[in-house]
Amino acid sequence: MPAQPSMPNTAQLAPQKGLSLKENFDDQNSAFAIRLPDDFPLQDLFEISSCLNEVDVCVPGYIPPEVGLYHPYGYFYEHEVEYIKTMLIPDRNVVSRFAQLAQGKPVQKDQHLRTAAGLLGFCQCLDIEIEPAIAFHELAHKEGNEVALAELEWFRAADSANTQDLMDVGLIRKDALVGDYSPRKVEAHDLAKPLKRWNRNYILALKMMELELRRTKPIDRVLTLLDWMREDFMFGGPAALLASVYFAPNSPPKKRVFKDKNSADREKAIAGVRNAAWDLTQLSEFLRKVNEASEEGHTRYLFASFDKHLRLMARLALKFGPSRLASAGLSSALSEWWPVDEANRITDCIFDHLDRINSSQWTVKTAPAPDFINQLIRAGEQSIREFC
Repeated sequence: MPAQPSMPNTAQLAPQKGLSLKENFDDQNSAFAIRLPDDFPLQDLFEISSCLNEVDVCVPGYIPPEVGLYHPYGYFYEHEVEYIKTMLIPDRNVVSRFAQLAQGKPVQKDQHLRTAAGLLGFCQCLDIEIEPAIAFHELAHKEGNEVALAELEWFRAADSANTQDLMDVGLIRKDALVGDYSPRKVEAHDLAKPLKRWNRNYILALKMMELELRRTKPIDRVLTLLDWMREDFMFGGPAALLASVYFAPNSPPKKRVFKDKNSADREKAIAGVRNAAWDLTQLSEFLRKVNEASEEGHTRYLFASFDKHLRLMARLALKFGPSRLASAGLSSALSEWWPVDEANRITDCIFDHLDRINSSQWTVKTAPAPDFINQLIRAGEQSIREFC
């Protein structure tokens, strides 16, 4: 994970209205000041920061500064002094609430909607850009391209909303955005076009569901999945972590990972698997961008989700990367839900996979047939349909 920036002492950071940007650095002391617009909601920003710190819906793809992930000083310093750009990657539920804000939906009965208003205002104040692509691909896949494009237009309207209005909603001063917002036209794209990454994650999720329905021992389900990845398909890090938590026997955080898995309507069960595959895709896209950013060095990524389980998966994936040095930590983390010996077995198996993939002798598998991916999808769906 990228290291945290070397930040000055908090007391030396003083963004104030009416001051020009200036810098004064030496090895022992650092100070800077930035000029803010006269109408900049600085006090509200600090209050929103405190609210976001409490709900903690973001996962950073980097080590946050000492002042904290949501403290404005960290962003002022990184953006104005180190010239680092921050990007927010929101999941489907976060993006949909952004759009609902512009549509005038009241937030009184939806705390997530109020949090979304605060998060959006926070991003506007601190020049944090938002990249919602995967969320709209998911919506297009589920409800069609026209629905996704329409919501994208409302998201663009929310992204351009008045910052003070967003702050007022986030701080419980108002129940909805005021003003006449309208959708902002966007260029037409085929958002419903299948994503190769989603297809692969869907196959992995189908296999997880198949193993769940077999009702074998939890440890056997995980190890069988990992062996199947190695022998018959491909290794998926996020899916391996998801399975390692989901199949655990000791009260794992697995609620609603696979929605309707036991429904008499097996198409609903399959829809639940598709939903889980989108979670994996969202997570793998975030990890991909974090890895690319660690090489480039000037962009940092935040993942935002109201799903505690998905945030847990993101944190596990970031904390326990491909290094063998992380294996003891992963085993310790998994032992919260597994007996220690079984947590060790799972960890060893995962890192054996990673060692193999990172080996100089490793070569990428080629599909045994042109229609291999579709064959696996059909076979996986059929196994779910046949369960009763």
